[in-house]
Amino acid sequence: MAPQSAGRRVVIAAQSNDHSARLAGVPTERFFTDAATFARTQLLVSAYYGFDAPVDIWDAYNIEAEALGQRIVYPADGIPDADRTQPLIRTPADLDRVAPPDPYRSGRMPWVHEVNKFYLRMTGRPAHAYFCAPFSLAVNIRGYENLISDLYERPAFAHRLFSFLCDDVIGPFIEAMRAEVGNPNFLADGNDAWASPPLITLDLMDEFVVAYTNRLRERLGPKVVTRGNWGEGRSGDPERFMAQKLRCSPGFLSVLDPDLHEIGPRRVREFARSQNAFVTAGVDARLLRDGPVEAIVERIRCYLDVLARDGKCAIFLNQIAAETPPEHVHAAVAACRAYGQLPLPDDLDEVPFTVPRRESFSAFLRERGESID
Repeated sequence: MAPQSAGRRVVIAAQSNDHSARLAGVPTERFFTDAATFARTQLLVSAYYGFDAPVDIWDAYNIEAEALGQRIVYPADGIPDADRTQPLIRTPADLDRVAPPDPYRSGRMPWVHEVNKFYLRMTGRPAHAYFCAPFSLAVNIRGYENLISDLYERPAFAHRLFSFLCDDVIGPFIEAMRAEVGNPNFLADGNDAWASPPLITLDLMDEFVVAYTNRLRERLGPKVVTRGNWGEGRSGDPERFMAQKLRCSPGFLSVLDPDLHEIGPRRVREFARSQNAFVTAGVDARLLRDGPVEAIVERIRCYLDVLARDGKCAIFLNQIAAETPPEHVHAAVAACRAYGQLPLPDDLDEVPFTVPRRESFSAFLRERGESID
Protein backbone atom coordinates (compact mmCIF):
# COMPACT_ATOMS: atom_id res chain seq x y z
CA MET A 1 0.00 0.00 0.00
CA ALA A 2 1.18 3.57 0.50
CA PRO A 3 4.26 4.21 2.66
CA GLN A 4 3.96 6.84 5.39
CA SER A 5 6.87 8.91 4.18
CA ALA A 6 10.03 8.86 2.11
CA GLY A 7 12.92 10.18 4.17
CA ARG A 8 10.42 11.73 6.61
CA ARG A 9 8.40 13.50 4.01
CA VAL A 10 5.05 12.94 2.37
CA VAL A 11 5.34 10.82 -0.76
CA ILE A 12 3.93 11.75 -4.15
CA ALA A 13 3.00 9.27 -6.85
CA ALA A 14 1.01 9.44 -10.07
CA GLN A 15 -0.95 7.67 -12.76
CA SER A 16 0.45 8.41 -16.20
CA ASN A 17 -0.14 6.51 -19.42
CA ASP A 18 -0.78 8.48 -22.60
CA HIS A 19 1.21 11.37 -21.08
CA SER A 20 4.23 9.11 -20.65
CA ALA A 21 3.93 7.86 -24.21
CA ARG A 22 3.63 11.37 -25.63
CA LEU A 23 6.53 12.66 -23.53
CA ALA A 24 8.72 9.86 -24.86
CA GLY A 25 7.45 10.07 -28.45
CA VAL A 26 6.20 6.48 -28.36
CA PRO A 27 3.03 5.51 -30.29
CA THR A 28 0.42 4.50 -27.74
CA GLU A 29 -0.39 1.18 -29.41
CA ARG A 30 3.27 0.19 -29.05
CA PHE A 31 3.32 1.56 -25.50
CA PHE A 32 0.43 -0.72 -24.48
CA THR A 33 1.61 -3.84 -26.32
CA ASP A 34 5.42 -3.84 -26.02
CA ALA A 35 6.32 -4.72 -22.43
CA ALA A 36 9.92 -3.53 -22.63
CA THR A 37 8.90 -0.17 -24.10
CA PHE A 38 6.19 0.31 -21.49
CA ALA A 39 8.44 -0.52 -18.53
CA ARG A 40 11.44 1.47 -19.75
CA THR A 41 9.35 4.53 -20.63
CA GLN A 42 7.49 4.54 -17.33
CA LEU A 43 10.67 4.20 -15.28
CA LEU A 44 12.38 7.03 -17.15
CA VAL A 45 9.32 9.28 -16.82
CA SER A 46 9.21 8.47 -13.10
CA ALA A 47 12.84 9.48 -12.74
CA TYR A 48 12.31 12.67 -14.75
CA TYR A 49 9.52 13.88 -12.49
CA GLY A 50 11.03 12.48 -9.30
CA PHE A 51 8.01 10.49 -8.13
CA ASP A 52 8.53 8.51 -4.94
CA ALA A 53 7.04 5.37 -6.47
CA PRO A 54 7.61 4.31 -10.07
CA VAL A 55 4.70 4.88 -12.41
CA ASP A 56 3.64 1.36 -13.28
CA ILE A 57 -0.11 1.08 -13.82
CA TRP A 58 -1.18 0.00 -17.26
CA ASP A 59 -4.69 0.27 -18.74
CA ALA A 60 -5.90 -2.05 -16.01
CA TYR A 61 -9.59 -1.86 -16.92
CA ASN A 62 -9.06 -3.65 -20.24
CA ILE A 63 -6.89 -6.70 -19.62
CA GLU A 64 -9.48 -9.20 -18.37
CA ALA A 65 -12.20 -7.88 -20.68
CA GLU A 66 -9.95 -8.22 -23.74
CA ALA A 67 -8.87 -11.70 -22.67
CA LEU A 68 -12.55 -12.70 -22.49
CA GLY A 69 -13.13 -11.46 -26.04
CA GLN A 70 -14.47 -7.95 -25.46
CA ARG A 71 -13.56 -5.54 -28.25
CA ILE A 72 -10.99 -2.98 -27.12
CA VAL A 73 -10.42 0.23 -29.07
CA TYR A 74 -6.85 1.55 -29.40
CA PRO A 75 -7.20 5.25 -30.25
CA ALA A 76 -4.27 7.09 -31.74
CA ASP A 77 -2.37 8.84 -28.94
CA GLY A 78 -4.94 7.75 -26.36
CA ILE A 79 -5.61 5.12 -23.71
CA PRO A 80 -7.26 1.89 -24.87
CA ASP A 81 -10.85 1.39 -23.76
CA ALA A 82 -13.56 -1.23 -24.03
CA ASP A 83 -16.07 -0.62 -26.78
CA ARG A 84 -19.14 -0.70 -24.54
CA THR A 85 -21.40 -0.05 -27.55
CA GLN A 86 -20.61 -3.64 -28.55
CA PRO A 87 -20.68 -5.54 -25.24
CA LEU A 88 -19.43 -9.08 -25.13
CA ILE A 89 -22.54 -10.12 -23.19
CA ARG A 90 -25.44 -8.59 -25.06
CA THR A 91 -28.08 -10.77 -23.36
CA PRO A 92 -27.93 -12.89 -20.20
CA ALA A 93 -27.82 -16.03 -22.34
CA ASP A 94 -24.47 -14.92 -23.76
CA LEU A 95 -22.77 -15.60 -20.42
CA ASP A 96 -23.14 -19.34 -21.04
CA ARG A 97 -21.09 -18.98 -24.23
CA VAL A 98 -18.18 -17.09 -22.64
CA ALA A 99 -15.18 -19.23 -21.80
CA PRO A 100 -12.81 -18.31 -18.96
CA PRO A 101 -9.52 -16.91 -20.26
CA ASP A 102 -6.18 -18.61 -19.82
CA PRO A 103 -4.34 -16.26 -17.41
CA TYR A 104 -1.02 -17.16 -19.04
CA ARG A 105 -2.00 -16.99 -22.70
CA SER A 106 -5.19 -14.99 -23.38
CA GLY A 107 -5.19 -11.47 -24.77
CA ARG A 108 -2.60 -9.22 -23.14
CA MET A 109 -2.41 -11.23 -19.92
CA PRO A 110 1.03 -12.52 -21.01
CA TRP A 111 2.05 -8.87 -21.63
CA VAL A 112 1.22 -8.04 -18.00
CA HIS A 113 3.50 -10.85 -16.82
CA GLU A 114 6.27 -9.52 -19.05
CA VAL A 115 5.82 -5.98 -17.71
CA ASN A 116 6.19 -7.28 -14.17
CA LYS A 117 9.32 -9.20 -15.13
CA PHE A 118 10.86 -6.12 -16.74
CA TYR A 119 10.20 -4.07 -13.61
CA LEU A 120 11.69 -6.85 -11.50
CA ARG A 121 14.78 -6.92 -13.70
CA MET A 122 15.19 -3.13 -13.80
CA THR A 123 14.28 -2.20 -10.22
CA GLY A 124 14.39 -5.37 -8.14
CA ARG A 125 10.62 -5.19 -7.67
CA PRO A 126 7.75 -6.16 -9.97
CA ALA A 127 5.22 -3.50 -10.96
CA HIS A 128 1.94 -4.63 -9.40
CA ALA A 129 -0.74 -7.28 -9.57
CA TYR A 130 -3.23 -4.79 -10.99
CA PHE A 131 -6.64 -6.10 -11.97
CA CYS A 132 -10.04 -4.77 -13.00
CA ALA A 133 -12.44 -5.02 -10.07
CA PRO A 134 -15.61 -7.07 -10.59
CA PHE A 135 -18.08 -4.18 -10.95
CA SER A 136 -15.99 -2.27 -13.49
CA LEU A 137 -15.25 -5.47 -15.41
CA ALA A 138 -18.96 -6.26 -15.53
CA VAL A 139 -19.61 -2.79 -16.96
CA ASN A 140 -16.97 -3.30 -19.63
CA ILE A 141 -18.33 -6.59 -20.93
CA ARG A 142 -22.06 -6.00 -20.35
CA GLY A 143 -22.41 -2.23 -20.84
CA TYR A 144 -23.36 0.20 -18.08
CA GLU A 145 -27.08 0.54 -18.88
CA ASN A 146 -27.52 -3.21 -19.34
CA LEU A 147 -25.73 -3.95 -16.08
CA ILE A 148 -27.77 -1.49 -14.04
CA SER A 149 -30.94 -3.06 -15.45
CA ASP A 150 -29.59 -6.47 -14.44
CA LEU A 151 -28.91 -5.33 -10.87
CA TYR A 152 -32.54 -4.25 -10.42
CA GLU A 153 -34.48 -6.55 -12.76
CA ARG A 154 -32.33 -9.70 -13.00
CA PRO A 155 -30.36 -9.84 -9.72
CA ALA A 156 -29.91 -13.63 -9.91
CA PHE A 157 -28.19 -13.26 -13.28
CA ALA A 158 -26.12 -10.35 -11.99
CA HIS A 159 -24.85 -12.42 -9.08
CA ARG A 160 -24.06 -15.29 -11.45
CA LEU A 161 -22.09 -12.88 -13.66
CA PHE A 162 -20.14 -11.43 -10.71
CA SER A 163 -19.40 -14.90 -9.34
CA PHE A 164 -18.06 -15.97 -12.74
CA LEU A 165 -15.87 -12.89 -12.99
CA CYS A 166 -14.44 -13.41 -9.50
CA ASP A 167 -14.00 -17.19 -9.59
CA ASP A 168 -13.09 -17.87 -13.23
CA VAL A 169 -11.48 -14.65 -14.47
CA ILE A 170 -10.05 -12.32 -11.83
CA GLY A 171 -9.06 -14.90 -9.23
CA PRO A 172 -6.99 -17.06 -11.62
CA PHE A 173 -5.38 -13.95 -13.14
CA ILE A 174 -4.27 -12.73 -9.70
CA GLU A 175 -2.91 -16.17 -8.90
CA ALA A 176 -1.00 -16.20 -12.19
CA MET A 177 0.50 -12.73 -11.58
CA ARG A 178 1.60 -13.82 -8.12
CA ALA A 179 3.07 -17.05 -9.45
CA GLU A 180 4.97 -15.25 -12.22
CA VAL A 181 6.71 -12.94 -9.72
CA GLY A 182 7.24 -15.72 -7.19
CA ASN A 183 5.24 -14.12 -4.39
CA PRO A 184 1.97 -15.79 -3.32
CA ASN A 185 1.17 -12.81 -1.06
CA PHE A 186 1.87 -10.10 -3.64
CA LEU A 187 -0.62 -7.24 -3.17
CA ALA A 188 -3.42 -7.47 -5.73
CA ASP A 189 -4.74 -3.99 -6.46
CA GLY A 190 -8.11 -3.72 -8.18
CA ASN A 191 -9.31 -0.66 -10.09
CA ASP A 192 -12.99 0.21 -9.77
CA ALA A 193 -13.83 3.69 -11.07
CA TRP A 194 -17.20 2.55 -12.43
CA ALA A 195 -18.31 1.71 -8.86
CA SER A 196 -18.76 5.38 -8.03
CA PRO A 197 -21.82 7.50 -7.17
CA PRO A 198 -23.95 8.57 -8.91
CA LEU A 199 -23.21 5.66 -11.25
CA ILE A 200 -24.01 3.28 -8.38
CA THR A 201 -26.12 3.63 -5.24
CA LEU A 202 -24.66 2.93 -1.82
CA ASP A 203 -26.99 -0.04 -1.36
CA LEU A 204 -25.73 -1.54 -4.62
CA MET A 205 -22.19 -0.74 -3.45
CA ASP A 206 -22.72 -3.07 -0.48
CA GLU A 207 -24.27 -5.84 -2.55
CA PHE A 208 -22.08 -5.84 -5.66
CA VAL A 209 -18.82 -4.12 -4.74
CA VAL A 210 -17.98 -4.75 -1.10
CA ALA A 211 -19.40 -8.28 -1.20
CA TYR A 212 -17.43 -9.35 -4.27
CA THR A 213 -14.20 -7.75 -3.07
CA ASN A 214 -14.68 -9.89 0.04
CA ARG A 215 -15.29 -12.92 -2.15
CA LEU A 216 -11.91 -12.39 -3.81
CA ARG A 217 -10.26 -11.85 -0.43
CA GLU A 218 -11.76 -15.05 0.94
CA ARG A 219 -10.15 -17.01 -1.89
CA LEU A 220 -6.88 -15.13 -2.24
CA GLY A 221 -6.15 -13.76 1.21
CA PRO A 222 -6.22 -10.31 2.81
CA LYS A 223 -3.77 -8.70 0.38
CA VAL A 224 -6.50 -8.07 -2.18
CA VAL A 225 -8.01 -4.60 -2.40
CA THR A 226 -10.25 -2.67 -4.75
CA ARG A 227 -10.14 1.12 -4.96
CA GLY A 228 -10.14 4.05 -7.36
CA ASN A 229 -13.79 4.85 -6.60
CA TRP A 230 -14.85 8.48 -6.64
CA GLY A 231 -18.15 10.21 -5.93
CA GLU A 232 -18.24 11.24 -2.27
CA GLY A 233 -19.71 14.55 -3.36
CA ARG A 234 -22.58 12.77 -5.19
CA SER A 235 -23.11 9.92 -2.73
CA GLY A 236 -25.57 11.64 -0.40
CA ASP A 237 -23.65 10.18 2.55
CA PRO A 238 -19.88 10.64 2.18
CA GLU A 239 -19.09 8.93 5.51
CA ARG A 240 -21.02 5.80 4.58
CA PHE A 241 -19.34 5.72 1.19
CA MET A 242 -15.87 6.18 2.70
CA ALA A 243 -16.61 3.39 5.18
CA GLN A 244 -17.53 1.13 2.24
CA LYS A 245 -14.27 2.02 0.53
CA LEU A 246 -12.36 1.11 3.67
CA ARG A 247 -14.03 -2.30 3.65
CA CYS A 248 -12.63 -2.77 0.15
CA SER A 249 -9.18 -1.42 1.09
CA PRO A 250 -8.77 -1.84 4.86
CA GLY A 251 -6.69 0.83 6.55
CA PHE A 252 -6.14 2.89 3.41
CA LEU A 253 -8.63 5.50 2.25
CA SER A 254 -8.26 7.02 -1.21
CA VAL A 255 -10.32 10.19 -1.77
CA LEU A 256 -9.91 11.81 -5.16
CA ASP A 257 -10.64 15.18 -6.67
CA PRO A 258 -13.05 16.62 -7.58
CA ASP A 259 -14.76 15.07 -4.52
CA LEU A 260 -11.93 15.76 -2.09
CA HIS A 261 -11.98 19.42 -3.07
CA GLU A 262 -15.80 19.54 -3.02
CA ILE A 263 -16.46 18.00 0.41
CA GLY A 264 -13.25 19.45 1.82
CA PRO A 265 -10.14 17.78 3.25
CA ARG A 266 -11.18 18.54 6.85
CA ARG A 267 -14.22 16.30 6.57
CA VAL A 268 -12.03 13.54 5.14
CA ARG A 269 -9.47 14.08 7.90
CA GLU A 270 -12.03 13.71 10.66
CA PHE A 271 -13.42 10.51 9.18
CA ALA A 272 -9.97 9.05 8.54
CA ARG A 273 -8.86 9.81 12.09
CA SER A 274 -11.96 8.11 13.48
CA GLN A 275 -10.99 4.98 11.52
CA ASN A 276 -7.21 5.28 12.02
CA ALA A 277 -6.85 5.24 8.23
CA PHE A 278 -4.04 6.39 5.97
CA VAL A 279 -5.30 8.87 3.35
CA THR A 280 -4.28 9.11 -0.27
CA ALA A 281 -5.28 12.56 -1.53
CA GLY A 282 -5.91 12.51 -5.27
CA VAL A 283 -5.23 15.74 -7.17
CA ASP A 284 -7.53 16.67 -10.06
CA ALA A 285 -6.39 15.66 -13.54
CA ARG A 286 -8.05 18.70 -15.10
CA LEU A 287 -6.30 21.04 -12.68
CA LEU A 288 -2.98 19.37 -13.50
CA ARG A 289 -3.63 19.80 -17.20
CA ASP A 290 -5.05 23.32 -17.25
CA GLY A 291 -3.30 24.91 -14.27
CA PRO A 292 -2.34 27.54 -13.57
CA VAL A 293 0.75 26.44 -11.66
CA GLU A 294 -0.22 28.62 -8.69
CA ALA A 295 -3.52 26.76 -8.31
CA ILE A 296 -1.80 23.36 -8.49
CA VAL A 297 0.68 24.37 -5.81
CA GLU A 298 -2.05 25.80 -3.59
CA ARG A 299 -4.20 22.64 -3.90
CA ILE A 300 -1.31 20.43 -2.79
CA ARG A 301 -0.29 22.82 -0.02
CA CYS A 302 -3.87 22.82 1.30
CA TYR A 303 -4.18 19.03 1.27
CA LEU A 304 -0.87 18.63 3.07
CA ASP A 305 -1.74 21.27 5.65
CA VAL A 306 -5.01 19.55 6.55
CA LEU A 307 -4.31 15.86 5.96
CA ALA A 308 -0.61 15.24 6.47
CA ARG A 309 0.18 16.61 9.92
CA ASP A 310 0.11 13.13 11.45
CA GLY A 311 2.22 11.76 8.56
CA LYS A 312 -0.61 9.46 7.42
CA CYS A 313 -1.13 10.94 3.99
CA ALA A 314 0.23 10.60 0.46
CA ILE A 315 -0.37 12.79 -2.58
CA PHE A 316 -1.48 11.10 -5.79
CA LEU A 317 -1.81 12.77 -9.19
CA ASN A 318 -5.05 11.16 -10.36
CA GLN A 319 -4.24 10.99 -14.05
CA ILE A 320 -1.71 13.03 -15.98
CA ALA A 321 -3.45 13.67 -19.28
CA ALA A 322 -1.42 13.41 -22.48
CA GLU A 323 -1.41 17.15 -23.09
CA THR A 324 -0.46 18.15 -19.53
CA PRO A 325 2.53 20.54 -19.61
CA PRO A 326 5.53 18.94 -17.87
CA GLU A 327 6.10 22.13 -15.89
CA HIS A 328 2.75 21.55 -14.18
CA VAL A 329 3.85 18.11 -13.01
CA HIS A 330 7.24 19.40 -11.86
CA ALA A 331 5.46 22.12 -9.88
CA ALA A 332 3.22 19.54 -8.19
CA VAL A 333 6.21 17.43 -7.17
CA ALA A 334 8.15 20.46 -5.98
CA ALA A 335 5.17 21.61 -3.89
CA CYS A 336 4.93 18.24 -2.20
CA ARG A 337 8.68 18.30 -1.50
CA ALA A 338 8.62 21.83 -0.09
CA TYR A 339 5.47 21.63 2.00
CA GLY A 340 5.55 17.93 2.85
CA GLN A 341 8.64 17.75 5.07
CA LEU A 342 7.72 15.95 8.29
CA PRO A 343 6.91 17.17 10.82
CA LEU A 344 5.07 19.93 9.00
CA PRO A 345 5.76 23.44 10.30
CA ASP A 346 2.90 25.21 12.03
CA ASP A 347 2.53 27.75 9.22
CA LEU A 348 3.15 26.51 5.69
CA ASP A 349 2.94 30.09 4.44
CA GLU A 350 6.38 30.59 5.92
CA VAL A 351 7.91 27.78 3.85
CA PRO A 352 9.90 29.18 0.91
CA PHE A 353 8.81 27.86 -2.45
CA THR A 354 9.96 28.54 -5.98
CA VAL A 355 8.49 26.94 -9.08
CA PRO A 356 11.33 24.87 -10.56
CA ARG A 357 12.66 25.40 -14.06
CA ARG A 358 13.53 22.04 -15.52
CA GLU A 359 15.04 20.71 -18.71
CA SER A 360 12.92 18.96 -21.33
CA PHE A 361 12.46 15.21 -21.19
CA SER A 362 14.65 14.76 -24.26
CA ALA A 363 17.42 16.82 -22.62
CA PHE A 364 16.99 14.72 -19.46
CA LEU A 365 17.52 11.55 -21.49
CA ARG A 366 20.61 12.98 -23.21
CA GLU A 367 22.15 13.97 -19.90
CA ARG A 368 21.65 10.42 -18.62
CA GLY A 369 22.89 8.84 -21.83
CA GLU A 370 19.48 7.16 -22.27
CA SER A 371 17.20 6.74 -25.22
CA ILE A 372 13.89 5.08 -26.01
CA ASP A 373 14.23 3.33 -29.32
